[in-house]
Amino acid sequence: MSFKKIQGQEKAIETLKNFIKSGRIPPALIFSGPAGVGKATCALEFAKTLNCTDENCNKEMDNCSLCQNCKHIDAKTHPDIAFADFEYQANLRGEEVEKQQNIKVDTIRHLTALSQQKATLAKWKVFIIDNGEKLQTEGANALLKFIEEPPANTLWILITSKREAMLSTIKSRCQIINFAPLSDEILLNILKDNMVEEDLAKEALTYAQGSSAMALKASEILEDFSTLNKGASFAMEAARSLPRTLAQSRPYASCIIDMLVFKTHKTWLSADTEKQKTDLKELLNKLVFYKKALTRNVAPSLVVESAIIRAQQNQIEF
Repeated sequence: MSFKKIQGQEKAIETLKNFIKSGRIPPALIFSGPAGVGKATCALEFAKTLNCTDENCNKEMDNCSLCQNCKHIDAKTHPDIAFADFEYQANLRGEEVEKQQNIKVDTIRHLTALSQQKATLAKWKVFIIDNGEKLQTEGANALLKFIEEPPANTLWILITSKREAMLSTIKSRCQIINFAPLSDEILLNILKDNMVEEDLAKEALTYAQGSSAMALKASEILEDFSTLNKGASFAMEAARSLPRTLAQSRPYASCIIDMLVFKTHKTWLSADTEKQKTDLKELLNKLVFYKKALTRNVAPSLVVESAIIRAQQNQIEF
């Protein structure tokens, strides 16, 4: 992949290319925007472009995806480029991915130590932190010094879909690059490329809200639910349809609740009476509670069954 294959983020990419063209790369960036719009992909493509050894691609401020640096970055095996997500942290800590709820201070200290080492292959050392809003205060404070005064040719990129939740001390020291929601046309093409049937894809778009991740997950859920009995046993069957592993079932369950929130809010907007609006508002609050419960030691299947039953009581159906 290269910048050319990233859809719907022309403005953000143009800003990154202008950094390269001017020769003035900010030491720290925040990639901010909805989940599933290409922030992480763009961060990796930027790291590749900064380190690509193909001179023709350098002239276009893009990358070849074929040189040694590009291949290592794509494989996430480059010694000078780190993509620190929950999987990365789990490997560092010898823990399971599903146990990762925040970016720990130990992970930040590991990255900052790497940033002080001499580059092995890269011209630019790049450290990408996913879920930047999950930085614990101690970790954020450990990072501050390094984004204020980084070594030469060192770049930090924090990715977030909840910029408002990030510490102001971090935000004030980073240049923010905004990523836009994807258009329905782009999302429909992505769904078709993933072999989603057209009618199902169009239904999934109603939940997508500009996110390819949400569109794909919604299409998967709608397809799974299409074979279930829509009667009294639906909630139980839907809960049983969740993936078996906790790491897979949590995001699946979270998406189901997001879909219920969307349908509830849409129904609330068209409600005829104050009682309907009050009942639907209570349902929304309950769904928010269920969403938070997924981050705790609660079985996702139990959360999903309870959420669907509560929604059905208010005539909210899939």
